[in-house]
Amino acid sequence: DEGYERFVESALASECAVYQLSDSLFVVNGWDQRLNMSTASWYHLQMTNIGAELIVVCLCPQARADNTNCFHTHFVREYQAEMFPRSDMFAKQHDDLPILFSRQEESQDLDENKRIHISHFSTPSLDNRGFKNRVVVSFEGNNSGNGRWKCNRDPAQNCPHINACRHALQKYVSGNIEARDNGKMPNIALAPHIRPAGRGDMAVSYLTIPPPRWVSLEGDPDFGPPRTPLHEPPALIRLTETSTCCCSIPRCYYASSAPIRQRPCIIYGMTRSLSSSVEIQACQLCKHRFIGPDCGQELGIFNFNNRIMFTHDVLDDYTNNYTTSETPFSAWVSTTTRRYTIYESGRPFVSEKIFRSVWFAYVKLQYFGKDMICPTCGPCPDTTIWDGVTLAFHRKHLLPTLEPPTTLHEQAISRDKTNYVGGQQLLPDSKLRKIVRSIIIGKGLALSAEESAGEENAEGDEEGGGEIAEKAKQEMLRRAGLIPGACEKLMEVNEGLGSIFMKHFGIGSLLDGVIPSSVYRRLLLQIAAEESVLQMAIQSALDLLDVFTQNPTFTNASALVNIPALHDVLSHEFHLYKKASISIIDVCKWIVQRGRSVLNKLLVSPALEHDNIIRDNDARWETTGCCYGMPQIRLRPKYPALKHDVRGDIGGKRGAKCSKFYSKYGERRLTGGIMCVWCTHSVCYGFHCIPRGEGRNDVFSAIITRWPTPPKRVIYDFACALGPYCMTREPEFFANTLFLIDDFHSKDHTKCSEAAFLKTYCSIDPRLLAINSSAGECGNSGIARIRKSVSYMSQDRAVLYTKTFMSVWNRFRIR
Repeated sequence: DEGYERFVESALASECAVYQLSDSLFVVNGWDQRLNMSTASWYHLQMTNIGAELIVVCLCPQARADNTNCFHTHFVREYQAEMFPRSDMFAKQHDDLPILFSRQEESQDLDENKRIHISHFSTPSLDNRGFKNRVVVSFEGNNSGNGRWKCNRDPAQNCPHINACRHALQKYVSGNIEARDNGKMPNIALAPHIRPAGRGDMAVSYLTIPPPRWVSLEGDPDFGPPRTPLHEPPALIRLTETSTCCCSIPRCYYASSAPIRQRPCIIYGMTRSLSSSVEIQACQLCKHRFIGPDCGQELGIFNFNNRIMFTHDVLDDYTNNYTTSETPFSAWVSTTTRRYTIYESGRPFVSEKIFRSVWFAYVKLQYFGKDMICPTCGPCPDTTIWDGVTLAFHRKHLLPTLEPPTTLHEQAISRDKTNYVGGQQLLPDSKLRKIVRSIIIGKGLALSAEESAGEENAEGDEEGGGEIAEKAKQEMLRRAGLIPGACEKLMEVNEGLGSIFMKHFGIGSLLDGVIPSSVYRRLLLQIAAEESVLQMAIQSALDLLDVFTQNPTFTNASALVNIPALHDVLSHEFHLYKKASISIIDVCKWIVQRGRSVLNKLLVSPALEHDNIIRDNDARWETTGCCYGMPQIRLRPKYPALKHDVRGDIGGKRGAKCSKFYSKYGERRLTGGIMCVWCTHSVCYGFHCIPRGEGRNDVFSAIITRWPTPPKRVIYDFACALGPYCMTREPEFFANTLFLIDDFHSKDHTKCSEAAFLKTYCSIDPRLLAINSSAGECGNSGIARIRKSVSYMSQDRAVLYTKTFMSVWNRFRIR
């Protein structure tokens, strides 16, 4: 009857909640049959098979009074196969444990621990664990458990049901299964999954909807002339050939020969609701839903369920608000409800639950295509900026469909010969590298006469000053004592290198009081760095350096902008002596030989090619959580000989080579956020969800799977670690890519050489000054507007919400 139809529509829109807690256990909202609306009460329902018969028993008042099937039992029977099939995600023992099945934020606070939430638990009685004896406990308060607890069976505040749920709350907010609330309550756990009834954001409307007019682009499809806001409702919304039912895919279409009936409907606009009528037709597939018109293209109306409809402008208004400033659904619905009151709408605006379901069903149909490519940079930008963003949802919502680029597939090629190559530094001897750095770093060993006199006069001026000065003198003597041995060993490595070191840092220059030029200091520090020689000079730079050694002219020297330290020395010598010294030319030849030797050791596998595997990952971005403007052209290769190939970098340190820690993205109970890639114009080229924590593998895999040829420059917070990671795995592919740390993060990398910093190259090559290395940080500041809303969403909604935000962000920049 009509009352049951209203119940079904309410349940599918998540207004009247129906939660499956385990294989057999459900909890449902009460239903007022007189008013045809849900109540605030909660009741348990059990579904089980006895032989071939499906038994469904509900404890709501309607079922108890009539001793017959209530709406809840009828709904579960009817939709059991579609929405509640048997699933391995439910463990049988959860029937005996407290389960947190609903949690909504009630008030906002910058401190998450002070925010007020309304939580609902289903918990068994301690003395009788049968289905009939389960209790619903509600809590309104903060994460510490301070607030108002209410048990629907026992009014006492310290009843055993509330005590059990206190512990369950602490497990949830801390993400720790051992967490307790000031007491001991063994054998309490949280159900890992709760399955709500719902239509999965499906609506009667299904045709593509144009993007909001304020973010439309010239390349968008032609959706016809813009529609003016609806002020007066149509008298009757008729069925057309495109009318369908939302029960299945492919959809059941309108049949002109089948009977038609009319029903009243409500159209919600910007300032008030409008009453109208709509034609419907019984669906011949599902037998319990109705075929209705998709009136979007003709009227600018979104038909949700043939009973409630929304104008496109009111749904676009929420998109406009949340992409401009932090606007949760609850805040926007409250504002719109007040607006309805001001304009004296005959019917109030819908609840937050219904609007959330409607908006996600609407935006899923909205056209946001071809907006993840910058018109200036093109499909494959030369410079890419990567950054992990703490935009995460709860781990309990993680689904097996999540498929980031880091996923290893059975069909992926295996690079069996790829292995770790040690000793990639320009100076192979680690002790010699340390000695050279010890001599160069610190206060200059060569002092002028004035400085020496000043130090002598300063001694004893303050108490303890003589002792400090003595320690400084001993340290300088220790460093000076290392010079002869360093000169000798550097001569053995390369005569030109030894000569340069002796001339500028040797004992002779020290005694003569010669202060070495900073350009030689930077070059020697780069030579003695703990980084690979390929960080100092990529393959194309080695080729240009080889050209210079054969013809050492100023023109050829000026082309070495990708080796800044060497470029500065050569510019210095050409400026002073009009030519390059024999020693520096000898060093250049040695760098070419050493760089190519390391590269050849890495080149053990053939070049990467596009694979021929046909995949639909790009079309499934809503479920895979992986959305890029470029199609996937490869699978991530496997590297069986690399022991730690796919190990994450969660909250870890890169090691002795870098002082910067990987950030601990998100809290333990959240996923690892998303990895975004931007061009220098702050256009996002794509993102993917990270299941646990950001790492080098996220950037490497995204580039490998989607870039036909790698970018010329990859800017990343941990480029110092990303470069070796990529070169170990695919040296031929990344041989000509510069891995650089942006200006904002470079100050934290105190142990990394200047060859890893973008600002080093910008000081040599003015063309790079146009690179906005903060483009990623600008994008991240925008994404912060939706961080809170996403943290409470399920996986599929979080991905769709993020993608819509990114598309709107990009479109404003492209326009």
